[in-house]
Amino acid sequence: MNPTTPTIGEGNRILHFLIDTILIFFLSFLIYKWYNFYVYFWAFKPIRYGYFFFAFTWVYTFLFELLFLRTPGKMFTGTKVMSTSGKRPNILQFFIRATIRATLVSMFGLAWNDQPLHDTFSKTVLVKA
Repeated sequence: MNPTTPTIGEGNRILHFLIDTILIFFLSFLIYKWYNFYVYFWAFKPIRYGYFFFAFTWVYTFLFELLFLRTPGKMFTGTKVMSTSGKRPNILQFFIRATIRATLVSMFGLAWNDQPLHDTFSKTVLVKA
C-alpha cells in the first residue's frame, strides 16, 4: 500500500459502526419476527434473537464487503476496505473480517495497535473511497 494513502480515524469508524449496527438490528429483528411466525403457527423450534443478530451481522458484513468493498455505513462515510498491499482483499480476508467483526471483541484492538482486530488479523485497512 502506498504510504501516503490516508487511513480512516476513529470518528468515521464509530459513525459507520453505528449506522451498520442499527441496520443490522432492524433487519435481523424482522427476520426474527418472520421466523417466530413459523414458531407460533408451525411449531418450529424457538431460537433466541441473539443468534439471529450475530448470524446476520456475519452475513451482512461478508456479503457487502465482498461485493462492494463497503457496507452501507462505509458508503455513508465514504470509505472502503483494502488489503494492506493496496489491492482488493481476497475472499479469505473477507471471511476473517466478517468472523471477527461478528464477535464482541472486535474493537479491543484499538487499545494497542490503532486498528480493530478485524483489520489486524485480516491484514486490511479502511481508506477513502
